[in-house]
Amino acid sequence: MPLRSQHRRRRADRRGGGTPPADGAASGRGRVGQLTAQDRYQRSGPLPREGALWCADHFRGARGFRAAAPHAGERAFPLPRARALIEAALDEAALRPRLTDLRGAWRCHLSHPDGTPVRDGVGAGKGDPQSAQVGALYEALEHHRGAALPARGEPVELLTAAQLAGTDLARDPALEPLAASGGPGAAACRRYTALDHSGRTLPVPVFLTNPAYLECPADRRHELGDVLDYAPLSRFSTNSGTAIGATRDEALVHALAEAVERDAFSLLLAGTFLLARPSPLRLVRPASLPDHLQELYLSAGWHAGGSVALIDMTSDLGVPAFCAHTSRDGRAAQGQGASLSAEHAVRRALNELIQVVAIRRGERNPPADLRAVESHPRLLEAARADFDPHLAGARPRDFLPTGAPAAPREHLQRLTATLTGYGYRPYGRVLRTEPNGVTTVSVFVPGLERFFAVTAGACVVPGPRGRALGPG
Repeated sequence: MPLRSQHRRRRADRRGGGTPPADGAASGRGRVGQLTAQDRYQRSGPLPREGALWCADHFRGARGFRAAAPHAGERAFPLPRARALIEAALDEAALRPRLTDLRGAWRCHLSHPDGTPVRDGVGAGKGDPQSAQVGALYEALEHHRGAALPARGEPVELLTAAQLAGTDLARDPALEPLAASGGPGAAACRRYTALDHSGRTLPVPVFLTNPAYLECPADRRHELGDVLDYAPLSRFSTNSGTAIGATRDEALVHALAEAVERDAFSLLLAGTFLLARPSPLRLVRPASLPDHLQELYLSAGWHAGGSVALIDMTSDLGVPAFCAHTSRDGRAAQGQGASLSAEHAVRRALNELIQVVAIRRGERNPPADLRAVESHPRLLEAARADFDPHLAGARPRDFLPTGAPAAPREHLQRLTATLTGYGYRPYGRVLRTEPNGVTTVSVFVPGLERFFAVTAGACVVPGPRGRALGPG
């Protein structure tokens, strides 16, 4: 089953209202005479009737509440300018957005002027309302552009598994099943360019980065000369690494951060659920967070209706990455984030958890179909991603802030240098540039883990990076 990032199926159940849970409550460090973050939450008034559906808007008037969040130098423009750009891009493309408030997240649906829905034109945004609206607009266009099939006449390369084995894809988990798929023909590939300015290029099979390619009529693929049977390969298909930005550099930063985030989450899943001796979780002490992140942490707990565990999943790459987790009765929900700025990574993870909870509450999407992994107990545990049984043995640690560049270009350079320095050269391709510069890109980093796809019900196992964690 191909995995689409906008339909990540993290299972969740909600606890009822009440006071903030003692086991996860953070304590503020305000000066004498000021209310701490926790005090502001506890004194802001009685719980509304919906209890677990508490949203941060209730605290908007609380003293010291910070609605707008900085973006750690990852954004090219201030929020008003970014919004003007995406609205102009949508207008130029004759795409009409419809925004919906899900109380904790915003949803955007795109339609044509006649009202018909745009294929894959659905996005979601997180954070404060203005940021969430802008994020939803950008993501809706990203999903639409990212799902576009190779245009008729677009140059593609038809390569066999044996030919791909001579590239940086040699150790990719999808290569062996591709070779074993049998039948004539080869996979349609697009050429990506190394982001380290080495001049290297990499042919990447379209199916690996675009699930829509597998969902289109076979005749459409046959027009490209691609006659492969992709049924046994769809589990490896994911649009992870597709991103949009107001500029190319901004889009590439978002794409690389997502690749690092998904790699870290994949290693967290493998290390926790597949090893014979699971790795202890690294749990961030909420009281060690800066005040504004403590407030967001508490808000995430109110949205989830239960306690939140903030797991440090930073890998050997050294790029800060975190997972915000909540669970009840074995049904879990997570938000993840990675950034050169540890504060931004935490903010991203907590806001994403709030978004996941809001979407599931507001849209009542069904949980992931896990039938493909039901006969594999450890894969099933990884797919459910319930870290609660492992929290007792976790190793608490304080939050440690990190510095970050001030602009997207420097972020891109540092992320590229970091990945390349560890032997994971990133490659990128521009999928679409709008007339005003808004850009959708796809990145592929050979060697980074994509095991996270198991949480959507895909029957996959870790690649060499994940298997190196230890025996299962």
